[in-house]
Amino acid sequence: MAQRRVTVLGAGNGGRTAAAEFGLGGHAVTLWEVPAFAAGLDAIAEAGHIVATGEISGTAPVRVDTDLAAAVADAEVILVVVPTNHQRTIAEMLAPLLPSGANVVLMPGSLGSLQVAQIFAPDVTICEIAALPYATRITGPTEVTVFGRRRIVSVGTFPADRSDRVAAILDDLYPGIDVMPNVLAAGLSNPNPTLHCLGVLMSASRIEYSHGEFYYYEEGMTPHVCQAIEAIDAERLAIGAAFGIELLSLKDTYPVMGYGPKGDTFWSVIRGVSALNGIKGPSQIDSRYLTEDVPVGLTIYSELGRVAGCAPVLMESVIHLTNALLGSDFPEDRRTLDRCGLGGLDRDAIVEYVTTGTK
Repeated sequence: MAQRRVTVLGAGNGGRTAAAEFGLGGHAVTLWEVPAFAAGLDAIAEAGHIVATGEISGTAPVRVDTDLAAAVADAEVILVVVPTNHQRTIAEMLAPLLPSGANVVLMPGSLGSLQVAQIFAPDVTICEIAALPYATRITGPTEVTVFGRRRIVSVGTFPADRSDRVAAILDDLYPGIDVMPNVLAAGLSNPNPTLHCLGVLMSASRIEYSHGEFYYYEEGMTPHVCQAIEAIDAERLAIGAAFGIELLSLKDTYPVMGYGPKGDTFWSVIRGVSALNGIKGPSQIDSRYLTEDVPVGLTIYSELGRVAGCAPVLMESVIHLTNALLGSDFPEDRRTLDRCGLGGLDRDAIVEYVTTGTK
């Protein structure tokens, strides 16, 4: 395994944990955060490390750089770990700074690779990891606690015919990484939009009443809520199948990824996922479980479904209910076919585009 120079952009729960895992793997890691939150890295900058406990454990050397140009200058790969509705903003900041032939990875992607491809130069290779590999929380100024780590990390590349260009680098960061056929497979493999949105809507009154004392997985995942979540997840699977992609269901994701037991229903699986116990949230309705996963995730999923001849009626119902609940359709954040360069393309043309980058 080669030691790589990797820059992690975004120092939330996932970004810090990724930086820790890479540092423990012997890679040279630089961590950067947007200026508004950069002061939160002062303790890491002073200590020169992040301490991880739980499924990932150890003291990882990590360098902090608050200058974005300097942070990415010598990186072999740039990992963007920010909420998916902020990927465009980061891409606009990055675009003038990227060297020729740069490698950028979104984690998770939710098809953000297609949106940022409209911003980056054509020679930039863009990857997206299907889902955040960690169930993790920041537990101190220099500490993270990792409750769970996915057994398999999967990635798609845009365009897909450049996968070989970046596969070896990513395999050094995540040994045994699963290279998916394209970014459609990776983007549709993020389960959060079908896991979070409908469940939050069905627990809306409890979330508002509790003022933060709410455990989504322990309290919100009741048998009938899980049954409804399986139904909306079936729409995601159908969209994948329409594009020739076999996706893991939510029910199968947890045992395959090493998070939980096998079961006949999603309810029978999720109640056995100990990594999620004790994790609070969301504390309010206006949270990422809706403000990110609806305009970004469900919007592009449902639009792809319509192109492919599916009828994602549950997804579209959740979108409309969320807009009514929050009084907004998030016009700036919506990830649409047009914004991803797919407007006007039929199913076969979309597959050709994600494979070769040409229309």
